[in-house]
Amino acid sequence: MSAAQQQAPQSSLETIVREYRGTREYERDVRSRRREGWRVVSVLQRPGAPTTLRRLAVTSGLAKPNTEYLVTFSRVPQPYHRPRPLEWLTHPHLPRLPRARPARYVWLVIALLLLALLAYGLLDFFADALRG
Repeated sequence: MSAAQQQAPQSSLETIVREYRGTREYERDVRSRRREGWRVVSVLQRPGAPTTLRRLAVTSGLAKPNTEYLVTFSRVPQPYHRPRPLEWLTHPHLPRLPRARPARYVWLVIALLLLALLAYGLLDFFADALRG
């Protein structure tokens, strides 16, 4: 690692660029990203490419032209949080139920039951072979 890389400021920003095909999609995503700590840096608007039907509706005054957005977001880098499967089950708002018995005893009983069934099957199989 060079000296310039070591001297890089810790407060460098994460930046992403998103493209939106409609106003509702843009507004909804901006609200959710603000909750995650993102800040809008720039917004570029351009008219969307209309289809033939849309072009007729716009010229007749029945519809507004589509607007496409190119938005740049930035935020202070966040530590990476790797989501785990079913992590929402451990959320603090869910009630915690006390365990009645440790789970290893349940698995031990199941293993003993399966072992007994295996032994019974083997004895029954070989008993028929010895009698016949």
